[in-house]
Amino acid sequence: MAVEVPKRVAFGGVSPKRKTAVLHGAAPGGAVVPGISPAAAAFPGFTYNGGPVVKCPLIYASFWGDLWRTDPAHLERAGQLSQFLQDIAQSQFMNILTQYGLYGTGLFMQASFVGSIPATLANSDIENIVQSCINAGALPEPSQPADQIIVIFLDENTGVNDPGLGLVMCEPTSDTAFGYHYFFTTAAGNPCYYAVIPALADACLTESCPSDPSCSLHLSETQEQRVTQVTSHEFAEMVTDPELSAWYDPNAGELGDICNGESDTITVGSNTWTVQRIYSKYDDINSDGATYCLASAPSPEPALSPGPAALSAAAVKRAMRAGPVDRLLPLPPVRFDASSKHVTHDDRDVRQYVGRLFSPVRHSQVIANLPAFLRTVADTLDKA
Repeated sequence: MAVEVPKRVAFGGVSPKRKTAVLHGAAPGGAVVPGISPAAAAFPGFTYNGGPVVKCPLIYASFWGDLWRTDPAHLERAGQLSQFLQDIAQSQFMNILTQYGLYGTGLFMQASFVGSIPATLANSDIENIVQSCINAGALPEPSQPADQIIVIFLDENTGVNDPGLGLVMCEPTSDTAFGYHYFFTTAAGNPCYYAVIPALADACLTESCPSDPSCSLHLSETQEQRVTQVTSHEFAEMVTDPELSAWYDPNAGELGDICNGESDTITVGSNTWTVQRIYSKYDDINSDGATYCLASAPSPEPALSPGPAALSAAAVKRAMRAGPVDRLLPLPPVRFDASSKHVTHDDRDVRQYVGRLFSPVRHSQVIANLPAFLRTVADTLDKA
């Protein structure tokens, strides 16, 4: 049947309250689109509304605030969070997302460290800094259609206060959210998708959600567990609803909101990570509404119809793992000063990257002028 779907002028965020959406600025109107309405499903209003999805996300982590660049404990945590993003993109968590038109895999591309950040940011500040990073080459210009996503991690000295969006994160008073995702159009005219994850230290939790039992995060969790839980929520929503026009329920929110606060774990290799369960419409339909919040699925779930067309998830995974991509990624981290607009690379990071690719020999012993060779490869791919 056809249902009237409100057009949302909003952002998607993590509410401090369990199973609650943070959606601001919703406006009525929009087109009539076909929807799936099985009688027994718990959320028949969760449908595809025609917007883009990020079928194979290329993930960039960006660590904002001077603590990430100077404190050894924060540097170690940045490495852990980068590993988490690398792992989640190759985990069974992705098998849930194939039903929404994704390929079931992604790539962690690179980390960046951004210093000279104001202590309090409005959303416009965040977008201006992202644009400055793109201008300086610290982040790449998004493609069209966009396949890259940026996950911004704030340090403990950095918060967000945007009265226009009603968004306050990790500020001394009136906190409203634990994280959010949004998008803007770059100066070059391309869509840029990003999520903002605050530090989520104890003070941030107690200000946002004084009643711990009803909170979507808990003081008993480690700070890393809180951050990875919120990141998984925003990651899932950012790839399935990057422009707030694809997969959502106009009343219950996006697929992370429906299961907000339901923590679980995933294991990838030797690493076990805390994540949030996300909504699976496929399981909701097939269990008559009994099961719909999952942290993983043993195999890619079949694409829903109506929904965006997608290639075979298994074929895409095989192609990516068979090629040279795994060996080339992630790229060495980049450092950017938001005040001076200056980009630097750490020589040690570059040497480690080159050594990882070619050890025990030097790259010049493999191909005399490897950079020129790689530029030729890039030119060939551009012509394909």
